Amino acid sequence: MGTPGEFPISELVARTGVPAASIHHYRRLGLLPAPRQAAANRFLYSQRHADAVEQIRELRERHRLPLRHIAQIMNAENPDHAEVANLADSGEQLREVAIQEFALRGYTEVSVADICTQAGVAKGTFYRYYRSKQDLFFRAVEVVVDNTAEEFAASIHGETGLSRQELTRRLAESLLPGLPIMLEVAKRSVQGQVEHAAAAQRVFWRLAERLGEALSDDPRGHRLAGALIMDAIAHIFAEGLMGRFADRPTFDDSGAVNALTAPD
Repeated sequence: MGTPGEFPISELVARTGVPAASIHHYRRLGLLPAPRQAAANRFLYSQRHADAVEQIRELRERHRLPLRHIAQIMNAENPDHAEVANLADSGEQLREVAIQEFALRGYTEVSVADICTQAGVAKGTFYRYYRSKQDLFFRAVEVVVDNTAEEFAASIHGETGLSRQELTRRLAESLLPGLPIMLEVAKRSVQGQVEHAAAAQRVFWRLAERLGEALSDDPRGHRLAGALIMDAIAHIFAEGLMGRFADRPTFDDSGAVNALTAPD
């Protein structure tokens, strides 16, 4: 039995309207204080958790802030709250910088020294958190995947009957910020980097699994998620090309079409 005012995660979901997967993600990011563990697999929440979830949703929906900025705001508002993770933690700083650097410059061009300098962390401290640059890279990609899935879940929360085209569009919006670093894994995979090939597979399935949870409780949601990922990536590239060549001159291509379709 819990103490008065405590309730399980199902009640927290009912009170806030936020899926359990998102609540767990907020916990992993340090946005919520730890629930009280009442038994081996039973955790109890309270009204302060519900209030925090509502605050996160308000900041996301009204002000369109990313989760890392929300964490900074909530930490500033609760400086004495020991259970809220401190984003100034060196491991978190290193990972945030790594996400930006790997996405911008690629894996090969970024060194541990570069990341440490940008994060303001001594190089010796790096190895307290990560075994190697590759270890940090894989950890950074996992965070990007989780953030993408959480952004997508929030974008469709409470809506039903969305067309596949609309789901693709919203996933493309959620996917775009983290796509460069995910494609970096894919690039190194096709270049024959064995560990990166395994990581690319994990990234895809992790993303499909998280997106599937957002789409449906039905396991078939994971299958749809996999197809949507491909659709969304194609959508992003198509939009990029259309934007880049939007001002190209028009020409009559009927002759080319006739040549391609005419029988030999």
